[in-house]
Amino acid sequence: MYLRQAIKTIVPEPILKKIKANYNKNKKYSNEIQLLKGKKVSQSSEKSAIFFTTRKCASTYMDKCIEYLNEKYLNLTPVNFESYIWQYSNQDMYQVLEENLTAFQPQGILYAPLRKYVPIKNIENYRVLLMLRDPRDVIVSNYYSLGFSHSLPLDEERKKEFLEFRERIQKQSVDEYVIERADRFYRMYDEYCKLIKTQNLQWLRYEDFMQNFDLWVKQLGECLQISINEQDRNTLFEMKGGGNQVEENKLKHIRKATPGDHKEKLSQETQDFLNTKFKDLLLILKYE
Repeated sequence: MYLRQAIKTIVPEPILKKIKANYNKNKKYSNEIQLLKGKKVSQSSEKSAIFFTTRKCASTYMDKCIEYLNEKYLNLTPVNFESYIWQYSNQDMYQVLEENLTAFQPQGILYAPLRKYVPIKNIENYRVLLMLRDPRDVIVSNYYSLGFSHSLPLDEERKKEFLEFRERIQKQSVDEYVIERADRFYRMYDEYCKLIKTQNLQWLRYEDFMQNFDLWVKQLGECLQISINEQDRNTLFEMKGGGNQVEENKLKHIRKATPGDHKEKLSQETQDFLNTKFKDLLLILKYE
């Protein structure tokens, strides 16, 4: 106790805060830090699993869902590169990952979530879980998330940049934002569609998660190569909130969650633009 008081007296407060932040970072993200240095963090011989998805695709729920299934069935070391880089770096997180592909190891690791495709070598040696949502709804939902509800990063430089970006978004209409960002989302979904075709990959639909939960759970087990029983199904359903409806609120992380939201929020002209822009991908993914 006396030592702590002495340290507080001698060491300036800003430096103390920095020391504490570094301690918390190294404690919480030790696996991520070690993997990005090219080191091993698991001795398990179990096949690694990778969870690919997009933003605004039940990500909060999926964190809890995958954690539950991992603890019960997979027993893999959880790694969240996105969270680590978002919180403690001002670098482009996916550029960092593409420059450090040795951080992806085929045994013993659960990589979740990755919200953009990463060209992992020999991906056929991993369990791949891919969950997607109608890209037209995803872009709309991103507008409300980035503009009003997304949490702020801890890194001061990234936080400043994000708040400036948020201020710019709030000056746009949802139609303006969607048209501006359409190319970015098209490229992301195009990479996922190529992954589906080249790996003959089964993937999960957000819409099934919302409207046909039993089918969604069955396919989830198949993707992870585990057998999800009735008790698990009920637990996962309760995690989802059971049958509770979400009241729309743009200031909340879960704003609305209803499929087809782009038809309510966008002008017909913008809807037509998206339908044309994403036509080939919508056919592959079987969205009308």
